Amino acid sequence: MKRKTATMKDIADQLGLSVNAVSLALKDRPGVSDETRRQVMEVAQNIGYEIKQSKPTRTPGSKNICVLLRHRFFRDFRFYGRILLGIEEAAKKDGYDVIISSFEAEEVPASVQENRVSGVIVVGSIDDNFLARLMEYGIPIVLADHQSNVHQLDCIVSDNYFGAYRMTVELIRRGYTRIGFFGDREYTPSTRDRFLGVLKALQDHLKLKGFRESVDYLERFSACGDIENYVIKQDDAHILKLFREIPEKPEALVCSNDELAILLMQTLQKNGISVPEDVGVAGFDDIEAGRMVTPPLTTVHVQKKLMGQKAVERLLHRIAHPDEIPVKLALSVTIVERESV
Repeated sequence: MKRKTATMKDIADQLGLSVNAVSLALKDRPGVSDETRRQVMEVAQNIGYEIKQSKPTRTPGSKNICVLLRHRFFRDFRFYGRILLGIEEAAKKDGYDVIISSFEAEEVPASVQENRVSGVIVVGSIDDNFLARLMEYGIPIVLADHQSNVHQLDCIVSDNYFGAYRMTVELIRRGYTRIGFFGDREYTPSTRDRFLGVLKALQDHLKLKGFRESVDYLERFSACGDIENYVIKQDDAHILKLFREIPEKPEALVCSNDELAILLMQTLQKNGISVPEDVGVAGFDDIEAGRMVTPPLTTVHVQKKLMGQKAVERLLHRIAHPDEIPVKLALSVTIVERESV
C-alpha cells in the first residue's frame, strides 16, 4: 500500500501548532520562537516530511491580501459586495492591496501558489477539502460569512442563530403560530444556524415538548429541500411548487435569506396569494432590494461591511500572532420591521 505523504498539517497536529506557524518555521521566517522552530524541524525529520527549498522569490507578498469567493457569489453583489467593500476599505487603511479571485473548479489562486500574498480571506462558503489544500501553503486564512466544520480557522460571521430566534419570537408576538422555514438548511452553516434558531424559538415559546416534537412541528410548515439553485436561476415555477408542497399551510415563513424571500413573495403574488394577508414572509440579510419591493420586506439586518472590516483586522492580527488560538467572532444582528408580516 502506498505510504501517505507527510504534510505540514501532520506536523502541526503533533505539536499543537497552526499550519501557518509550521510554515514559518520550515521557511525560517520571523514569527515563531527558536524553540518552536527546533521542534518543527525535529518532527518534520521524524515523519519524513520533505522540506522544499525556497525558490528565489519575486516581490514578497507582504502588502497583498487574496480575497477568495465562489464565482456564483459575484451575482449576489447586493450582499457580498458590501463585505468586499469593507475588506477593501480596511485593507487600504493599513496599506494593503486586495487581489480578488473567484473559484468554481477549486483551483488554488496563482497569487497564493507564487507567494505573492501575506494572507487569504475566504468570503462565503468553501469546501473543507479545498480549505485543506489552501492551508498547505502555510498562509494565514480568515473566513468571512462562513465557518468550517473541520478546520480550526479564524472566522467572522453574523449571529445567525440569534437573528432567526429573534425573528421567530417577533412573529409569535404578532400572533403567528403556524411558522415555517423556507430554505435549504444544509446549504451553508449559516442557513443551518438560521433553521435551528427558528426551531428553538418555537420550542421555547409554543411550549413544544422536546427536540423531536419541535422538529416535527416546524417541518409541517416548512420547505427545506434543494432551494438555492432555483434562486440562482430565478425559477419561480419551482419555488411555487415547493410552497404548494408544504405539508400544512403556514401562516408565516422565515426565509433563509432576502433574495429567496423576495423571489418567494413575488411568486406568491403573481399566483394570487397575498403577502402578508395570506402568508407572512420574513427574510434575512437586509439587502437594499428588500426596501424596494411591495410590501417592503421584514428582515434581519446583517452588518455586512463591518464583517469585511473585521475580517481584515483579524487577518492582520493572525499574521502578527501566528500561534494564537483561532477566534470565532459573531457580529450582532437586529430585526428590521417592515410590512411583509
